[in-house]
Amino acid sequence: MSKLKYLLYKDLLLLVRDIAGMLLMFLMPVVLVILMSLLQDSTLNSVRDAKVPILLVNKDTGELGKAVESEIYRTGIFDVSQDVDGVVPSIDQLEKAIASSRFVLGIYIPENTTDDIRLNVAKYVSAAFNGVETTTEHIPVDFTVYIDPTTKSSFNSTVMSTLKEKAQKIQFEYIMKEITKQVNLLSPVPISSNSFSGDQVRIEVKSAHLEGNDIVPNSVQHNVPAWSLFAIFFIVISLSGSIIKEREEGSFSRLLTMPCSYTEYLISKAIIYTIVAMLQFAIMLLIGVYLLPYFGLESLDLGSSYLALGLLALSSAFAAIGYGIAIGNIARTYQQSSVFGAMSVVIMAAIGGVWIPLFVMSETMRTISLLSPMHWGISGFYDIFLKDAGVMAILPESAALLLFGTLCFTIAVTYNHKYRMDI
Repeated sequence: MSKLKYLLYKDLLLLVRDIAGMLLMFLMPVVLVILMSLLQDSTLNSVRDAKVPILLVNKDTGELGKAVESEIYRTGIFDVSQDVDGVVPSIDQLEKAIASSRFVLGIYIPENTTDDIRLNVAKYVSAAFNGVETTTEHIPVDFTVYIDPTTKSSFNSTVMSTLKEKAQKIQFEYIMKEITKQVNLLSPVPISSNSFSGDQVRIEVKSAHLEGNDIVPNSVQHNVPAWSLFAIFFIVISLSGSIIKEREEGSFSRLLTMPCSYTEYLISKAIIYTIVAMLQFAIMLLIGVYLLPYFGLESLDLGSSYLALGLLALSSAFAAIGYGIAIGNIARTYQQSSVFGAMSVVIMAAIGGVWIPLFVMSETMRTISLLSPMHWGISGFYDIFLKDAGVMAILPESAALLLFGTLCFTIAVTYNHKYRMDI
């Protein structure tokens, strides 16, 4: 134990004296998590608050025109105008306004649309009750919709579906009224259609979450765990560099005369840098909970399982430390370790979903991201923060991170034993 105590003291001194390394490990991730949270949150808000400008000219004073107009306002995604410079436009003027890209969409509902539909329905029902099999002539009822040609076809389809849905609902109501009217002419007992409804099936859209948990994904819940993992893995630069410096300066050889085994040497570094990683993680969580709300962002909800949070953080630290030790043993110079360590961590962060959330990546990139240890960590933290998951839910991610760290640690010890014979 005395040897390990002195090794820990030595590694702590090396760490404290590395001012540049301390700034990289603590200051850089703090700045990044605040900056990226603000940037992504403002972007999401701008998309969420943007509304599609449309020009609506409703000449119909009946139920259909009112229903379509009410539905357009109710969606909340349209910035509706009913005039151009204070003047209600004609259909030709409406077309020109859309063609000039002043509005994305133009809807023209002609006069007497509701009355025409009512008359058509009355003819159909009357013919049906009188046994007329030939198709009766009907009054054409046409909406005119002008769409900016630069809009996507999916947007066009959504608009047309809404218009058709409202038109069919009105037609259903008229059909029921006319059928009731014809039945009452034949039946001695009067009936009423007031109890009939075309809204039997309702579709309720909700965000999926556990019962009693109203967590909704936001920029804070992505960036805090993402940049925490980035900070934890960035310690590989300082860790691998310290191993190489001690080897180059000869202090490592002197340590072996204590005598000190190479395994004890690595365990000492692993303990010191585990403490560093957990401090980094704790600081990032405090920033997410207490500091980011001062910038107008949401406070980070840590979930209910602090044990799962600690286990995943420790697993991530173990993976990063194992990776740093492996680089420190394989690289021959400090420059090699720092360049390779920095580049590999940045690449793992890029494909692992740190910079760009996985859900906006292509299917190919999401598949590639499975190779990054940071992806495993982010997936586990998502389960904790977004689904209020416990230890059992994050065991696969934790096991993968622990296995990665163990593999790297084994590679380091094996490589050192084979090429330097100093265990």
